[in-house]
Amino acid sequence: MRRRTWIPGCIGGFLLFLLIRDAFQLIRLGCGLALYPLLGAVLAVITGLLVLWLLWR
Repeated sequence: MRRRTWIPGCIGGFLLFLLIRDAFQLIRLGCGLALYPLLGAVLAVITGLLVLWLLWR
């Protein structure tokens, strides 16, 4: 009886591990595709405003 539930449990645990690993890869990919360009745009706006402020002085 134990062996019957142990084998599907191992297979299910392995598939769950693969699913979690792929989910973390998708989250990291989403950060790379969305978060870093947004941070770059914010830095560009801040730099532009700083340059405009220096020119107006």
